Amino acid sequence: MKNKKTKKLIKMIFFLCFISYLTFYIAGQSGYYEYTERKKMTFTKEQIEQFENDVKEGKNIDIKEYIKNTDKNYQNKLSKGTLEISETISKYTKKGINIIFTRLGKVVEEWSKKYHRLLQNAITISIV
Repeated sequence: MKNKKTKKLIKMIFFLCFISYLTFYIAGQSGYYEYTERKKMTFTKEQIEQFENDVKEGKNIDIKEYIKNTDKNYQNKLSKGTLEISETISKYTKKGINIIFTRLGKVVEEWSKKYHRLLQNAITISIV
């Protein structure tokens, strides 16, 4: 009875980890990261153009004026908390998946070694 409950719990945890991984993977592949990087690049191009214009016009140049980040921060306590939770889930999901595939790799490797030896013995016996 306990064994069935334990197996069911392990399957449920694995399933949740897998679903979490897929969710984060899809979110990562959806292009959000590329969008933010492109936005930073555009912002940098605008700053470079402003700097070049100021140099051409002979204005007094202060590097602090070109490094300013004018993006507004819309984060609040709720969004920061959910971000921390999602990052924590992502971290442990990644660790869990790495552990699972490492162990699975060891099992497959042991299985292949065992059956490789059996196959070699069978070939040796059939030759003799």
